[in-house]
Amino acid sequence: MAKKRVTVYDIAEHLDISPSTVSRVLNKSSLISSERSEEILRVAKELGYTPRSIKKHASRAILNIYLFLPTTDSHVTHFFYNISELIESIHQGFQGVRLNISTKINDGKLDFLSIKKTGQIDGCIFAFTTPDNLLIQSLKKRDIPVVLLNRKNDSMNCLYYDTHQGMFLMAKKMYGRWGSAIRPCYIGFAELRELSYNRFLGAKEFFQDKRVSFDDSHAYEISLFEEIASSVLPWITKNKFNAVLAFNDYIAIGLYSALISRGFKIPEDLSITGFDNSPLLTLLDKKIDTCSLSVYELGKQAGKWLYTVIVKKEVEVLHKKLSVEYIPGDTLTVNSTES
Repeated sequence: MAKKRVTVYDIAEHLDISPSTVSRVLNKSSLISSERSEEILRVAKELGYTPRSIKKHASRAILNIYLFLPTTDSHVTHFFYNISELIESIHQGFQGVRLNISTKINDGKLDFLSIKKTGQIDGCIFAFTTPDNLLIQSLKKRDIPVVLLNRKNDSMNCLYYDTHQGMFLMAKKMYGRWGSAIRPCYIGFAELRELSYNRFLGAKEFFQDKRVSFDDSHAYEISLFEEIASSVLPWITKNKFNAVLAFNDYIAIGLYSALISRGFKIPEDLSITGFDNSPLLTLLDKKIDTCSLSVYELGKQAGKWLYTVIVKKEVEVLHKKLSVEYIPGDTLTVNSTES
């Protein structure tokens, strides 16, 4: 009876690591540490592994990429980005290499790492979410390259937008509209408090430089969309604010609708800006002034980096900050499209 041929999966199971790690070592990748490589080569020899004499054609190779998305109890965060656009851009970054992109909610569960269920995992992308320490260590142990999208992390590979700079820019645009007559406020979002506060600080930096009154008393944080009409609008009216900087376009749309229904003229009586350039902006009769955080650019650059690490087998650290672009609309100044 013929002896069963030893595969990379046998070696991986013996060492309790991923097949992709074994494959990289057997293909002489420099991505894996020398200590781990020596261990894999030793076990491969002990088990009697021999490479195939005929390799699979490069054009038929398929890489398995896991795309992690945030989990939330609120439906509103899913309006911030276009998943189809993100997946398309990741494919673009891989320059024609065939991909199998599996999406998964970042819920902290590790069952997807099971060799029998998953097989080879070549890379992971965490979009708008960050893995917990246990998952980070599990991926690191298996030498699976990981990149975060729009989440800054000094110890991990990441691509992120400078949202502090973005809100600084929006505050500058507001000041250009009102000058010394400006009475600004900021509407934040409790479910993404750290990110929301970072944007608030961007506006605060600009207004302090211009000696415009703007501190924590000028900020209102909401958790539910319904709070805009019931609580935020009375607060804005009571304090006579005329320039509202919203955490994102979703909140800006709610403010615009609530103000219009109560007889306010936008932007004559009050200016509004959003953030993110969401697809939802097309639902209004007026275009809200906002800024763009291109999801396509994030996905494309992430795909390009993973292509360099996985396919070209080059070790490269990625820690890149992208600039935010102002998108003019009709809710900041009367002639905002001309400014």
